[in-house]
Amino acid sequence: MKKLFFFLLTLSTLMLQSCLNDECTETRTFVQYTPVYLTKAQIRQDIKAEPERKLENPGKMYFYKTYLFINDQGKGIHIYDLKNESKPVKLGFYNIPGNFDIAIKNNILYADNVMDLVALDISNISNPKLVKRIEDYQAQYANTNLNQYYAYSIKSDRTMVLDCSDQNFNSESFFFGGGVAFDRQSAPTSSVIKSGSATSGTGVGGSFARFTVVNDYLYVVDQTSLKSYLVSTPESPVLKHTSQLGWGIETIFPYKDKLFVGSNAGMYIFDNSKPEAPVLQSVFEHARACDPVVVNENTAYVTLRNGNECRGFINQLDVIDISNVLKPKLIKSYPMKHPHGLSVYGERVYLAEGIHGFNVLNVKDPSNVTVLGEVTNIHSYDMISLSKERLFMVGDDGFYLYDVTNDKSPKLISSIKKGE
Repeated sequence: MKKLFFFLLTLSTLMLQSCLNDECTETRTFVQYTPVYLTKAQIRQDIKAEPERKLENPGKMYFYKTYLFINDQGKGIHIYDLKNESKPVKLGFYNIPGNFDIAIKNNILYADNVMDLVALDISNISNPKLVKRIEDYQAQYANTNLNQYYAYSIKSDRTMVLDCSDQNFNSESFFFGGGVAFDRQSAPTSSVIKSGSATSGTGVGGSFARFTVVNDYLYVVDQTSLKSYLVSTPESPVLKHTSQLGWGIETIFPYKDKLFVGSNAGMYIFDNSKPEAPVLQSVFEHARACDPVVVNENTAYVTLRNGNECRGFINQLDVIDISNVLKPKLIKSYPMKHPHGLSVYGERVYLAEGIHGFNVLNVKDPSNVTVLGEVTNIHSYDMISLSKERLFMVGDDGFYLYDVTNDKSPKLISSIKKGE
């Protein structure tokens, strides 16, 4: 009898362990980012236009005159003519290693080129000319082994079976063998993984922009600072001032005589009345999260999302009263699915929701923001609203141009799909 008892006890223990083992593994698909390193010679090669290259990894977008510029993350810039908005025409591709951001003033395009800042004359859009290179403008690009520098990451899907004893079990992101992987829900779509309103002669960028031009100054943010370059002679930018802001700086948005800088811990407000050296006026702090910001009149709109490189834990839209820029205060937070970039035009905010598409929000009453319409079944990363009728949107799938005359039902005009 005792033998039978011990046999049954041993059998149930083994069965329990087997069940626990079955419950202690998970099969998950991650987005893997594998770093690419280049030498200075490769980085500082001649910048030329190529007639054909497919859109592989859409990043940020910029609109200038009738031209649309779409960054292919880490590789360069695609140029399209939108004179006929229903049929965008591909004009070429600027091969710029390590490029993620641009801004333009009077036909001079400013772009990051890994650790360098370059100025290109694009008077002939099909034949850009390098007119100035500012070497090593980004100090955080440390030299690596074999005299190579980080340029960008190659994105691919990776399926893994994880055991509960694995330190990455149930984790949204983890490092491995020199790379990094993110859960598909929280995978970053912006250039962060690597480390407004237009004025005359300039263009318009999205809410994730790190470059912006205001009158005679180009403002650039990197992960730790805000730099101002005098561009009264556009082809010859001159560094005039650097403001150290600490770690986690992400975006910049100009509005009237202010600059709004987003970080993963808060929003910085700078007085830009003396443009050579903007003065920090206040900081609105929030929970740690990715943080693009846009502004209209006395209200700022900030999105916070969880996961990815920002290690945040919330998904929401913060609406902030900036009528007193010295004391910005939260009006209300609105829960969102997974908010990314956004754009504001009058009483409307267009908000990208990643894999969930995008929303059209009525912000006439900041304390009672409501959803007017939505578009689903696409990936949405950032928005530019140029008028009350037109909305630019970019995401993992490519670029989309919408007619938003009807707030409740945006109508697709044209698109540039990934792989085209």
